[in-house]
Amino acid sequence: MDVTYDLWGAAHQIMDGRCPAGGLLEFQCWLAAILDPDEYARVVAAPDTLADVPAIRRLAGRETWDWTDDEWPRRRRPGRTGDGPPSGEPQPELSGEPWDFDDPRQVAHRLPRLGRMFPRIGEVHEHGNIR
Repeated sequence: MDVTYDLWGAAHQIMDGRCPAGGLLEFQCWLAAILDPDEYARVVAAPDTLADVPAIRRLAGRETWDWTDDEWPRRRRPGRTGDGPPSGEPQPELSGEPWDFDDPRQVAHRLPRLGRMFPRIGEVHEHGNIR
């Protein structure tokens, strides 16, 4: 599976900053399970297009604590229990340019649609309200 900084940033934004490196692989497995191969390739190439995915759109506008376990955008890999990769499992190398997922300006530049759909706590909404 392709592992990019932009896809990790998208997962991090959608999950309100709750996507550590170990969670990225599970996010990708979840995407691979809900998307056909062409759709998956499209979102890997342009992660902001996750804004078009119905399962993602259903989460928008809701606080993460209101999501059910089945709605959380992650999926356990077959044969796995627990969170994140097991110790000793090699971490995939990320491709692309590293960036600060917690910087609202970088999110607005790289993931404008997802940034608007999933504003992070402390960010100013388009109507001037602080979340």
